Amino acid sequence: MIIDQLRIQKNIPDEEFDAIYPFEIRELSERHWTSVFVAKTAADFLCNQRPVKVLDIGSGAGKFCFVGAALHPSSQFHGIDIRENFIQLSNNLKEQYAVANVSFFQQDALEMDLTGYGGIYFFNSFQEKIDPTSVIDHNSKVSVEQYIQYTNHIFNELNKVPAGTKLVTYYSEDFCVPGSFRLLATHFNGELKFYLKEMEPDESDEQLNQQDISEHIDRHTFLSE
Repeated sequence: MIIDQLRIQKNIPDEEFDAIYPFEIRELSERHWTSVFVAKTAADFLCNQRPVKVLDIGSGAGKFCFVGAALHPSSQFHGIDIRENFIQLSNNLKEQYAVANVSFFQQDALEMDLTGYGGIYFFNSFQEKIDPTSVIDHNSKVSVEQYIQYTNHIFNELNKVPAGTKLVTYYSEDFCVPGSFRLLATHFNGELKFYLKEMEPDESDEQLNQQDISEHIDRHTFLSE
């Protein structure tokens, strides 16, 4: 079984891991789901010192959580996604493969509270709001207004988490991370980044830089036209 092989630290090709999913979910894997090797690298950083509770913001089909939970059985992994079908699929796979330390919840990111988690994983969950080429399914809605709203909310929630919280971002913009986090390391040509919350935010860090987010939106809107 795939999960058992991961538990004994075997290297699993993505094509082999993705076989646990239906065809239409496998088709999304290369662009939208975290690869096994990236998930292992991120989970090892988040869980390398003690058991922690890890949150995956926009967990999709649950791939990061399953990989992390298999490798770190003493930690808890929570995946949150707005799509009911992804949550139902992920929880069904949890039962099928008996992964006790993972749970999935349907929730809008605007209702998300990041406090209580020692580790947070964020794989650019809101890009489909501004980039039509990133749309996952018919439930996707391209909306610049929603992109700004979601990004601001996560930025503000990150400001609230206590010192010592670890954050991993993947293919995400630097402006999404408050200055109260220190960048510790980068991997995979700088696309995977490890952060540590070190201090309370000062006034300059309390609000997301609106010029940065506007430039990002303009750049991706232009590229997708």
